[in-house]
Amino acid sequence: MEFSISVLILIIIVSFIAQFLNTAFGEGFGTIVVPSFILLGFNPIEIVPSLLFVQTFTGVISAIFHHRHGNVDFSIDGKSFKVALILTFFSIIGGGSAALLAVNVSQFFVKVYVGLIAFLMGILVLVFKERKMEFSWLKINFMGFFASFNKGISGGGYGPIITSGQILSGLDSKSSVSISSFTEAMTCLMALLVYLLRVKIIDFMPVLPMLFGSLLSIPLAVRMVKRSNEKKHVVAIGVITISLGLATLIKIL
Repeated sequence: MEFSISVLILIIIVSFIAQFLNTAFGEGFGTIVVPSFILLGFNPIEIVPSLLFVQTFTGVISAIFHHRHGNVDFSIDGKSFKVALILTFFSIIGGGSAALLAVNVSQFFVKVYVGLIAFLMGILVLVFKERKMEFSWLKINFMGFFASFNKGISGGGYGPIITSGQILSGLDSKSSVSISSFTEAMTCLMALLVYLLRVKIIDFMPVLPMLFGSLLSIPLAVRMVKRSNEKKHVVAIGVITISLGLATLIKIL
């Protein structure tokens, strides 16, 4: 698809906003980019693979920035690194298996259930914001597979579930968004590889402006997370998760 300078600028702006939210709060990229790009005239088969490609790259960059600014400790012997490895493992399984099913599953029902789950997860984050949750590896494992399955099958739905899920599993909000950046990159990589094998020909024209806008936002978002108050950050994540879930449901229903 060929596009004008005005469309190019809009792609950069939308990508900047979406990536800022994704880096700062662990969610929002796919939920914002996919419907926005459809309005700009792109077909879904052009959007999802491009989105997966961009988030594979920017997810790794975001994780590196978060580590360097002290939002998370990815030391090999640390808990955050172990959580990231486990979530990455489930991301590969969930993202890959979901992409294989994407062609045969009704997107209407997929989006309805993703919207409902995101809404409910946001509610739970706000309900338990004052309570110190006990860390659970079982919850982490479940959230890893469930969130990556959503990402692979719909192009979105990963961030709201994996970020809020980590908080509900006992991790602090800054570590949660940082880990989400890395694991989402791995989910996107696996789903992208499966799409490439099945679809063969993919239009990557939107990739460069998406990358440009996304990379501009990462340093700003990471600094904001570093300076944020933990409780306010948790509340913001809960509110954004609820909003994304509601927006998905309203758009579909």
